[in-house]
Amino acid sequence: MNDFSTTQSPDSETAVCPDCCKALMDEIMEDVNKVARVPDAVDRNVAITQRYRDLGAAMPQNDWVRLAGYVSTQGGCAMKNFYFSHKPGMATAAYTFGQAVVTPSEALETLRAANTAIFTSVYPPNKFVEQHGYEELKKCVDAKAVDVSRELMDALGKLERGEKADAANLMAEYEQMKVVQPVYEQHADTFDDMMTADAIRFWADDTSIPISYECTRDNLVPLGELDITNPEDRVRYYSRLMKRMLKLESAK
Repeated sequence: MNDFSTTQSPDSETAVCPDCCKALMDEIMEDVNKVARVPDAVDRNVAITQRYRDLGAAMPQNDWVRLAGYVSTQGGCAMKNFYFSHKPGMATAAYTFGQAVVTPSEALETLRAANTAIFTSVYPPNKFVEQHGYEELKKCVDAKAVDVSRELMDALGKLERGEKADAANLMAEYEQMKVVQPVYEQHADTFDDMMTADAIRFWADDTSIPISYECTRDNLVPLGELDITNPEDRVRYYSRLMKRMLKLESAK
């Protein structure tokens, strides 16, 4: 673990090295941006999901990251449902939310945008903590050498204190309210079409997802009465997914 408090000041016991903070966050963001630049939506999702899974293995106490691995997997499965590709074995939108209602290319772009936005905003500070520790991140943020939202710092502070359920909930609220909601607003028509198509295919439940690293429609966590376009309902659905994940893990 790196200690960035490398310069002395007469006003404090230690002072932060801003360039050191920036360099270490830049190293993380170099990888994040490399993934975000992958042009193919499905290939990008595979890379994002692997980052979540690797970080979840390194931070088993971080419930948000571990759940993100499952949710990103299922996001990738949804992308494949809309994916027209020359690649052997790829789905050609054979399983969609109703092609008569949803334009596959628009649905794919919408899912890609949400997947990428979450990864580029919530993953980096979590990765920083895994590599260098919460206290070092806090020093860097307090010194304004690294920019991390107050909500995420509060969540990571709770995680540091062992309050992992509260930490995960705060990250989920930030993810849905501040990161995903603008994507929903930007692609409102596409999300409305998805909901309409889901209603048409009432027997299929295309919106609920399972806790699985495989593309499957078995053992779904029901969305039920919740409205996926409502950020507060998405946070509630996140809680249902978290409960299912923890239940499955406790049974192992």
